[in-house]
Amino acid sequence: MKKFFQMIGILTLMAGSFIYTEKVGTTAKLSDNLLVEIKSKKDGYKENAIEPIINDNTIIPGINGKEVDVDKSYEAMSKIGYFDDKLLVYKPLEVENTLDKNKDKYVINGNNTKMDITLLFKVGNNDDITNIIKLLNQKEFKATFFIESKYLEKHHNQIINLVQDGHTVGNLSNNEDYEDSDFVWMKTIITNIGPQIYNYCYTEKPNKKTLRICRIQDSITIMPSIIIKNKPLLNIKKELLPGAIISLDVTKALNSELEIILNYITSKGYNIVSLETLLKE
Repeated sequence: MKKFFQMIGILTLMAGSFIYTEKVGTTAKLSDNLLVEIKSKKDGYKENAIEPIINDNTIIPGINGKEVDVDKSYEAMSKIGYFDDKLLVYKPLEVENTLDKNKDKYVINGNNTKMDITLLFKVGNNDDITNIIKLLNQKEFKATFFIESKYLEKHHNQIINLVQDGHTVGNLSNNEDYEDSDFVWMKTIITNIGPQIYNYCYTEKPNKKTLRICRIQDSITIMPSIIIKNKPLLNIKKELLPGAIISLDVTKALNSELEIILNYITSKGYNIVSLETLLKE
């Protein structure tokens, strides 16, 4: 009887071992096929980096790409045993000629491969942007505000809220004079408010002195692609292009037409984003 039970035990172990070996073999086969499938399909999901467009002293920033991380994607999909592109894991393909390396150039536009634009509001010392902010927040759009020094002194809480709400704040110094001492203390304050990637200067035409001073202060100089002083709605309809940096003076006409402008831009398929988002590589 004892030998009988010993024999049963041996046969059970052999059967269990066979089943286990078969399962391991099947799993390994599936895994191998899965790895082959990921490798065969990975190029279809690759997005090459787009290098910036540089002409003399101007730059339009590039955009990072991405490619499939085969090992991490395999690790994720092996848990379910089949290919699912929702589980693909990517690694970045970074732009070589970054904006950080080109602070000696004017940024004139965002990359035009995306349907993003930014509205850049030039805020003078006596301007009122309360209604502009209210309308943008209602529609959940992010914008860009370049402010003068006296405005920052009088409305520092408002500026803090702008940055913390995801808008971009740029530096106009005192009357756009970057040799003025106001430039440096404004830069310090704006830097310490929140997580903006860059500090920003502004010019509407080439200005070597502004470019040099701002570069020394580790700031990006913006020279907008579209500058609108009057009839904002009419001129935006004429000039709107992908990647545009649209400079707008804060006027009565702008305040009265802004909601129509926002609706028009989005109706054409554009996204209204902050300068930080527009230039992000």
